Amino acid sequence: MMTIFKKGLGARSSAGVCAAAGLCWGLTLSAHEAGEAHEHETFPAVHLMPTLIENRGPMKLKPSAATGALTGQGYWRFEAMKGLMPLPEEIRPRVPGAHGTLVVDDERDLVYWGLEQVGWVAFSDRLTQSRVVAGDPVFGRGNLHGADLLKRRGKAPLVAVADNIEGEVYLSDTTFARAQVIGLPPQGYEDGKGFNPTDVAFMGKDSVMITDGYGKAFFMPATVEPFAYDGAIHGGKAVSQTPHGITSDDGGKTLLISARPEGQIKRWSPKKDQWLETLGLPAGSTVCDVDLWGDYALAPCLDGPDQTPGPIYIVNLKKRAIVSILRPKVDLAYADAQHIHDAAWYVIERGSNKGIYVLFTSWNPGGVGVLRCVGVGK
Repeated sequence: MMTIFKKGLGARSSAGVCAAAGLCWGLTLSAHEAGEAHEHETFPAVHLMPTLIENRGPMKLKPSAATGALTGQGYWRFEAMKGLMPLPEEIRPRVPGAHGTLVVDDERDLVYWGLEQVGWVAFSDRLTQSRVVAGDPVFGRGNLHGADLLKRRGKAPLVAVADNIEGEVYLSDTTFARAQVIGLPPQGYEDGKGFNPTDVAFMGKDSVMITDGYGKAFFMPATVEPFAYDGAIHGGKAVSQTPHGITSDDGGKTLLISARPEGQIKRWSPKKDQWLETLGLPAGSTVCDVDLWGDYALAPCLDGPDQTPGPIYIVNLKKRAIVSILRPKVDLAYADAQHIHDAAWYVIERGSNKGIYVLFTSWNPGGVGVLRCVGVGK
């Protein structure tokens, strides 16, 4: 059973009803203001990030002599771990069409992968086991494109995920047994169309921010309890033609918008309603999202410069520099990794498997993969 909210006008229960699927520059629009002309805000100048090799990192790694192929530079060198994240046999026919997301529940050693027309696939036991999650049928109806996980003390985490095909956003805990659903926003979509959300980020425990990367390019907040739009709208095509990813930083104090065709990561302050910085990746890099671990961000890209196979950039946000470039297809022979659609940190802080891992999922063709950091080595 799932609860569907239609245009913020209340809720009703249903098991199979689908919600329906003016440029502005960093503006906040109310319902009656959508489409009206507004004074443009000023964008910070683009900071084209330099490449800065680091020989030290945030975790002490056991030195090892690398014997196989590696990708990356300095401390941030990685090897392929192709025996991890095995796929359940029953989903293999769907894997080439993968166009989804990864979320990590590190407290429970669980990773969830959203697979189109399947739903959630769970990986456990240090990424050695996998299963398809039998949850609310809504998760297998369209495509789980971009998601975020919120830890809760004494409770299962919450997951919010955008379905770009159905034009809906889902909220549930990690049992995935029951989804709450919101569809077309009331502001900016008065024509009843053009909503194709691509990602969601929790802004603390009480709200989320949703980005309409494949639609009108707005991003908008929604409350968690109840799960409903709160009446604000931001962004638009002048900010990015495709604001594909959205990530909460500083405990929700700022947001990072992944402007895919522009190859930029843009930081915005909800409190100030102000753009704070724009970080530029190498020209031609089409960034899909960022995932954060301390001062470090993973920035997976569909394409690299000159339409080369998609890289994963590791960015030191404090230094505002690229500290490593991972090339899963070129360097590590991941044949399906032509276009990297999402990447996530998977960090084990103690035990025999201690280490830093990068998980990724690709698109066209689709798949998943695991990389392990080997450090500078001997």
